[in-house]
Amino acid sequence: GDTMLEAEGRRSKRLLEILYLGTKSGSDGDENTLQSIVREMIQTKLGSSIRPSDIPSSCFSFETFHRFVAIISSRAMVLKGVKHLTPLAEMINYKSKETYLHEMDPKNDDERCDTKAKWIPTPFDLYHTLSDDNSITVRSDRDVFADVSSIDHFKADGNAVIHLYEDYGPVDSSLFLQAHGFVPDENPHHCAIVPKSLLLPNEKSGDSSHQKNARHLFQALKTLKLVYPGAEVFDGIEDVCVKQNLEITEDGSTVGRKPASDSIAIATLLLDDNAVALETEGDSFPSWSVLKQYCINAINSGDVERIEIRCARYPGSDKLVRGVLRKAARALIREDDSGIEMVIDSGNDSKMDQLRSQLLEAREHGKEQLAIALQFRIEERKILVSVANSREIPHDDNRLDQSMMHLRSNETELDESILEFKAFVETFGLPVNKIEPKVVGNGIRIGAFATEFLNVGDAYISLPPTAVIGVDTALAHASKTSPDLEFLLRQYSKQQRDGFNVLLLFLLHERFVLGKKSVWWPYLNLLPKVSDLRDFHPLFFSEQEIDKYLAGSDVRKYIYRYQQGASERHKAIASDIFAAQVLGGDVLFDKNKFYWACAILDGRSIWWEGERHIVPLLDLVNADGNGKVHETYLEALDSDPSQKVAVTRASRAVNPGEQVFENYAQPNYVLFTHHGFILEDNPDDCALLEGLFVHRNDPGAADVHRLRSLLRSTTPTFCIRAEESVLQLGHFLRAKYALPTNGMDGEVRQHMSNVLTERIARLTETLDIIASDDSTMARHQFMRRIVQRDLMHFQYALHHFVQGPQNDTTKG
Repeated sequence: GDTMLEAEGRRSKRLLEILYLGTKSGSDGDENTLQSIVREMIQTKLGSSIRPSDIPSSCFSFETFHRFVAIISSRAMVLKGVKHLTPLAEMINYKSKETYLHEMDPKNDDERCDTKAKWIPTPFDLYHTLSDDNSITVRSDRDVFADVSSIDHFKADGNAVIHLYEDYGPVDSSLFLQAHGFVPDENPHHCAIVPKSLLLPNEKSGDSSHQKNARHLFQALKTLKLVYPGAEVFDGIEDVCVKQNLEITEDGSTVGRKPASDSIAIATLLLDDNAVALETEGDSFPSWSVLKQYCINAINSGDVERIEIRCARYPGSDKLVRGVLRKAARALIREDDSGIEMVIDSGNDSKMDQLRSQLLEAREHGKEQLAIALQFRIEERKILVSVANSREIPHDDNRLDQSMMHLRSNETELDESILEFKAFVETFGLPVNKIEPKVVGNGIRIGAFATEFLNVGDAYISLPPTAVIGVDTALAHASKTSPDLEFLLRQYSKQQRDGFNVLLLFLLHERFVLGKKSVWWPYLNLLPKVSDLRDFHPLFFSEQEIDKYLAGSDVRKYIYRYQQGASERHKAIASDIFAAQVLGGDVLFDKNKFYWACAILDGRSIWWEGERHIVPLLDLVNADGNGKVHETYLEALDSDPSQKVAVTRASRAVNPGEQVFENYAQPNYVLFTHHGFILEDNPDDCALLEGLFVHRNDPGAADVHRLRSLLRSTTPTFCIRAEESVLQLGHFLRAKYALPTNGMDGEVRQHMSNVLTERIARLTETLDIIASDDSTMARHQFMRRIVQRDLMHFQYALHHFVQGPQNDTTKG
């Protein structure tokens, strides 16, 4: 309320006064104060001809100092860690870039309706740059159009005045209030404080089980490093700042890491027996008591991963956290007024009407400070009311049938796109082409089918450089169509050997900037759209979905790292001002479009000569686990040996009209993460095993030279399947625990048994928990199958290679 804001303002001013004057009562002459330094600076500037007594005392007063601190705080730009006053540029007012992007008309209407665009925050220093000569360049962070809608007013001479705005960065409105002296009407980064007292259920006096669970809670929080490591007693969880969309600021942006939400989820599970009734009614989750027992068992096991998935990331934990936030928001509104039932039930907020009326009155009477305080209260209340009124959107986990109907309804459209694409392929004049695209159905979309009999080793396609999209092709194409694009691509071609970023930028430009004007459009139009990828590609999956179906599998964090890598790549490229100019903000800052390009490159790239390529037609060949491993080679043309083409040969015999397949030779967790599917009969499948490392207190860490001679990595990754992979695990554990370097004695077997048993326990619990889940969505079925196969691999390794007889003691 106003009292809180006034107290905070007075406290801030008093601290500044102490800093300037030196003591609470003021020092007035103390040589060690800022005031004395200011006095000396002024005297030095004026020279000895001016006596100190002739300098007006107002020059040294705290009020003068306070005024200029306020000017610098509100107007200075911070570039490379230094504040700069920039006349004229400092007069550009604030308006969120995200708000602007949502208001503008999209360039690609067909994709916009699919993407549910989520914009990444625009860094302030992207459009405000400090040069080597200390000059500052300020660029517009949005397009400004000279149309009627953008005119602010007309001058007396009839000329229109267009008001310029810019985004000051992803900051909370409290900073605008404190440093700039205003509160924006629309700030997507603003949040409302929810005190920790409202995030925990009330303790029942004398309840021994509550106290016991509180100890479990504290242990879990310490294990997951969600409280101060040196804490000895539980002092509650921290306050949080919640946004209008129920995101918590303190959760940060690291994929798979939500410290505030995790803390609330653990506390709610262990301390609130009635919480399940708030938000999970009707969901196919195990009973509340079962979930709690799983959590307690995990805490007792000391397994960090198990504690995270059972205590913080259990099914429905995200809904429970949102339920706690709603309940807390209602409590805060109830404290502020008595109209909570009216606010929640009818949507009529008389308190908000009262605040807005007071704001208008304050502005009419020139009470600007009161007006700013009221504006802050209004914006905070808008968030709390929005949170309190929010409702869970039911998840339709049976969209597979709907997706299949959608695919069938679009088969005619696909057929038309295929005809256009086939005509496009004809223009390349491929030396060899014995395949053609057709609709496959059953959720697979399109495949490549043989047009004539193929024997093993027969070349079924050969591609000249002009028929593929590689770094050289992209640069050559850009040189003819867009000098700016060519310059951008050449800059990125110097940074990476694999050409990922070059091809990514080229795809974004051709698909979303040029669209149908691109010469590659017949191919781009055949690719999965953003909406298609959202249905099957893990890059677009929510953490809640991954946590539910992959809990206990190391594939869970493997996908998290993949998502985090894409996010970091996006932020890095989005900070390139020239990339923003070439692609436009509505393309570069749209996470869904950027992730679309990442997924296309990861899922469809074909390699030869150590370089990545996007290959129309060849990339329509689907995968299975049979035959030789897919390879594409450069070969000389028979008709012209000086010319080389990329050739792919059949790995098996194929009859005319049959679908052509290739063997990717990858385990299912790689296929799923980068392509969005798994193979039921996959000879290269295995169970991913990660998370092991050599701790500084491990016996093996005492002899660093020995450790380095034994291990390539102290944080290895294993693919558990056959005996060799199990022996590799044993070799690492022998080095970690400083055991004899050869053999499978009882001690190393015990360590191996502990590792495998730990994972078997996690996976078994997951399958028990999701047993009642009836989702028929393909991606859910794939993740469930990964967990089942992981469990099978670990159990087989434990029973046949660790606990079973092991005669060969020399391997590894």
